[in-house]
Amino acid sequence: MKLYGNSASPFARKCQVVAHELDLKLEVIRTLPVQDENFRRVNPLGKIPALVLDDGSVLIDSPVICEYLNHLGGGKFFPGNNIFKNSSGRWKALGLQALGDGLADAAVAFIMLGREAAVPENYRARQMDTITATLDVLERTKFAETPTIGEIAVACAIGYVSFRLPDMDWRASRPKLAAWYDRFCEYPAMKATVPTAP
Repeated sequence: MKLYGNSASPFARKCQVVAHELDLKLEVIRTLPVQDENFRRVNPLGKIPALVLDDGSVLIDSPVICEYLNHLGGGKFFPGNNIFKNSSGRWKALGLQALGDGLADAAVAFIMLGREAAVPENYRARQMDTITATLDVLERTKFAETPTIGEIAVACAIGYVSFRLPDMDWRASRPKLAAWYDRFCEYPAMKATVPTAP
């Protein structure tokens, strides 16, 4: 399997963390979609990550890719539905994944908008408001002891914020979140996928 992404993308990192934890081998193809016109042949949306399966078919969007990898590797990152007990764990995991992905979306947009010459500052301010509000919610969140896709998405998003916005002192007013994030970063998969400049 080939995963198209880059070393800074929180979405590609999320896929790599799941694959690493499940001991699935991925060939990572580094790409910057804005500079690689041929990438649209892989994903017509022009967004990373994209996973090319051994039969040549392509899966796009990190939630889809992660669920596929979880299924393929027999993982438990996506709690299942069970007719005998409450399945709220699944919805919490999926909701937390959406929150983490939203944080990553806002951080990526903030960085990308900063590269444009004529972007009104209120567009960037809106993204920063989203980042800070989401971090505030995460400070009050009770994370699962056994990681789900939600914890992975949140950790990868925070990793991106820390990497791309090093002057943002998000830790100062969010000590519980900072402590949780530091513990989560001890997982081998997190250490193996630390963001770097593409």
